[in-house]
Amino acid sequence: MTTIVPTALTRQVIEGMRWLGAHTSDPEATWRAWAKGRAVPIPAGRGFAVVRLPEPLGRAAVRALVRSAPNLVGPVLVNHSENVVEVLVPVAPAVWQGPDAEMIDGSRISKRTVKFPPSGRRADGRDWLCPPRALPGCSAVLTDPYRLAEIVDVARNELRSAGYRFGP
Repeated sequence: MTTIVPTALTRQVIEGMRWLGAHTSDPEATWRAWAKGRAVPIPAGRGFAVVRLPEPLGRAAVRALVRSAPNLVGPVLVNHSENVVEVLVPVAPAVWQGPDAEMIDGSRISKRTVKFPPSGRRADGRDWLCPPRALPGCSAVLTDPYRLAEIVDVARNELRSAGYRFGP
């Protein structure tokens, strides 16, 4: 029998998922659903907001963030069914410009929840590009929304220069 010893990063991801699950009305049910490989809808707006970006733009921005400050990049989802990347940020003033980015902060009825898959697994067409991380007893690491906005502008200009078209 093999004993698996969790690494510091594994413990940080477990704590990050625990933090995320705590934003539901029933954290125990959330963990049971994740254990069965199901995604769980969690409301945005209380402990975090979500920035949705077209997948090429989101991936380019996340790559740039990871290169510049990997410890400061928070949870990032890839929603394959909608071809978007979703970055968790603190609830903050809207800093997003252009039709290619959207903030989900719980303020719009149609965009109050986001489905989160279990760590390390794909569910409902979603998986983690960067899983949630937290230290025991601490809030999760979330991406700074202003830094993300700066990086998104740079990535948007680079993609436009390469011929990528945004929107209709």
